[in-house]
Order: sequence, then C-alpha cells, then structure tokens
Amino acid sequence: MSIFQQLREKGLWRGYLNHIVRLEPVLVRMAERGMPVEPVAFEAVVKRLTDDFNASKELMQTLVPIECKKVKVYKRPKKDGTTQRVHPWSPSNQGLLRYIEFRGHEVPTDFKTKKKTTRAIEVQRLSRKTKDPLYAAVIQYRKSQTVLKNHVKNWKPGTDSRVHTTFYADPATGQLSSRRPNVQNAPKHDDPEFGGYAKVFRSMIRAKPDHTILEFDFKSFHAQTLAFESEDKDYLRLAKLDIHSYLAAHLVHEPKAGESLSWDDKSLGDYLAWIKKNHKFTRDYKAKRAILGYGFGMGAGKLYDMNKESFDNKREAKRTIDMLDSVFPVTKAWRDAIRQKAHDQGYLISRHGYIRYFWEVYRWQYGEWKSGDDSESAIAFLPANDAFGEIKDRMLVIADAGLDERYGMVNNVHDSLLFECPNALVSEAIPKIKLIMERPSDILISPIVAPHGLSVEVDVQAGADWASIKGVA
Repeated sequence: MSIFQQLREKGLWRGYLNHIVRLEPVLVRMAERGMPVEPVAFEAVVKRLTDDFNASKELMQTLVPIECKKVKVYKRPKKDGTTQRVHPWSPSNQGLLRYIEFRGHEVPTDFKTKKKTTRAIEVQRLSRKTKDPLYAAVIQYRKSQTVLKNHVKNWKPGTDSRVHTTFYADPATGQLSSRRPNVQNAPKHDDPEFGGYAKVFRSMIRAKPDHTILEFDFKSFHAQTLAFESEDKDYLRLAKLDIHSYLAAHLVHEPKAGESLSWDDKSLGDYLAWIKKNHKFTRDYKAKRAILGYGFGMGAGKLYDMNKESFDNKREAKRTIDMLDSVFPVTKAWRDAIRQKAHDQGYLISRHGYIRYFWEVYRWQYGEWKSGDDSESAIAFLPANDAFGEIKDRMLVIADAGLDERYGMVNNVHDSLLFECPNALVSEAIPKIKLIMERPSDILISPIVAPHGLSVEVDVQAGADWASIKGVA
C-alpha cells in the first residue's frame, strides 16, 4: 500500500493535500515578499538594545559583593602589586544562585524536578518580594540580551529593506513555524512592571512608503474551538461574549452569576462588563489565566506554579479549576473523554486531517492511573489544530482569489494574518479579508453548536509600523 493510500485510509489526505501541497506556494510567495524592516530604525533598535545590555551589565557588577564573585589568588604578587584577580560576576544560573543564597533570600525550585532554578518568572518574584535592585538589573540584562541575540540577530534587512524567512510545518499542533528569522516569534507584550522591548522591536517593522500594516486577528479563537470540540453551547456563547468575566463572577460568588446564562445576550453582556469593571484583579489575573490553562489541559499545580502572583496557594488554583469543571460540566466531560480516547488508541486525528501520537496520557502509579506527560497535549491538540487548520484554509481562499498578492500578505502569527497593503487598497482590503476570515467553516460543523459551521470574529488593526497599529474594525 502506497503512502498516499495510507493517508487516505487514515483520514489524513485533506491535511496533506491542502496544508502541505497547496499551501506551499502560498508560503513561498509570502516569504519572497518578506517582512518590511526599515534600516535606520533597525540600527536604532540595535543601538538601544546594546546600550541597555551594557548598562545593566555594568550595574550588576556594582551591586554584587566580592563574596559572590570568583576570585583567583596569585601565587606571587604581580609587578603592579596585585595579589588577586576578581572575575566579573555573571547572571548565570550558578552565579545568581550564589547571590540569592548569600543574601539569604528564598531559593526558587522547579515545580516538577524540585531543583534550584533562576528562570525569568522566579527572578521577577524575587524582585517584587525583596526589592533588591540586582534582580531588576538581571531582568533588564536578560531581556535586552534575548531580543538582541535571539530576535534581532537574523532581522538585519537586506538591500530591499526586508527580511525573508523560510516557513515550515513542524509543530505537532499544525501551527506554522519559520526560521532565519523566526518572523512568527517577535516579542509582542511589554511587562508593565519590568518593561521589555516588544514595542521597541516592532517599531522597526515599518511599511514601505504609501503602504499600511494591517493585522487581522481571530478573537478568543482557541476558547471557541474548545467549545466546538466539546459541543458546549454555554462555553461557546461565553467565549464570544466574555468567558473570563463569567468565571470571575462565580469566583467572587456574585449573587446573579448562576442565573445570568438564562438572560439575553444584551443583558448578559452588560452584566459581564460590570464584572470586568468591578472585579478586575479576579477577572484578569485569576479567571483569565485559569481559562487559558484550562484550554491546554493544565492542572492546578502547574497553574499555581506559573501564576503565583494570582493565586494564594495551590488549593486556590485547584478551587478555580474545580469551579470551571462545575460551571462547564459538558466541557469537563469532553476533557476526560478525549484523554481516555488518546490513551486507549495512542493517537488522535483532527478534522483538518492531522494525526498526533501520544505515548503517556496516563501512567500507572501507586496502584492507580495518574496523568502522564502527554495528558495536557491530548486535551490541547484538537482545539489547537482546529484553529491553525482554519487559518491555513483562509490563507488558501485569500491566495486563490489573488488577494495575497493584491493586499501584500506577509506573515501568519499565531491567530492572525499580517499584510503590508497599499494605502489605496486599505479600505477595500479590510472588509474583504475580514469577510473571508469570519465566514463559517466548511470543516468545523456540529449540529449542536455550529450547524452551519463555526464562525469566529476578527479584530482589525492598522498603522504605519507594527508597534503603533490600532484597532479600526
């Protein structure tokens, strides 16, 4: 039996034909257009990052006592009388751990391995807790170094003032990837407390003269595809309105939370807006992060470990997960069922024609089945692939109509499509691309939640550069 026959028999032919064979020339053309990088702005970004990197490096040396630095003692004094050499302190894992222990601060440990760690989130926690200026300097040093060496490194524009990537189909979820440079991994958000370089970096991604950057972004895409897979009408309705505020209402035990689902969309929307305004911390830092983790199968321990600023302890994180299970029993039942299916057959096949294998959804431990290393992946695979498969389908529709060339499609970043559009065509492009992206799916059809195909709303932003784009539709 040929490999093509096997693909057909397993239900994988559509994914191969559409998202490998047909999509490849679309991706090649997109890479040939390239991402616009303004050379003068690029040099300014490199200088800014280099200056900040060097400044934080020098500052760290003044803040670290000699007891935390490596000292080489000479057997004989040098001609100038020096008897030792003090090596510059490095914010490596070992160097930072020496400083933490020297100061008597609590040493962070990894959630799974219980080993000592100095990962970024733990350094931020130390900075908040101790107010020690060294930790803030380390954060700036690391952030500037990461953007300078990982992001900016391959973004130097060519003679055409652009960078040209190569797109791949590597990730198991069906998400596109790219290399040299990775144009899909540009920093996006700056930390309000510890800063960052997202806006600085994106400011050099500038449209050429008489053009505008347009970004079309699916709203709550993965929450809606989770609702689709679980066939949970309530989850889908709230994902379109404001599911984070709905969960927050239950977490604060708001009296009307239980009855609100029976209201019409206008009344429910107003209520959720009131919750968002009056319970901002619970909504943004507990509910929002719990729902994001819930879609990826995250358990209470990991949810707490990643969001210690949001939850008082692991018990509170577990109560939040339990609340989600209680409020959305249909989705909870699906999460359990899909893990069991992945465990029993060892793989899952998506509607778009992708297969993913799972080796340890559950493991036998201490006389009972426990969640294994693939437990979260089994829950996350189908909703994620639904989203990424749909984006690829919409890219094909856009390309078949010649709109990728007409409007200058240059990138796909997670749930969005990016264009460098001629100014004269912006007013034409926005409604046309939005309509294509919001049209009901031909694949994601469910008689319960999407009888005519799942349709997901799209936000549109526009601007002269990637950092200054603002909502227009």
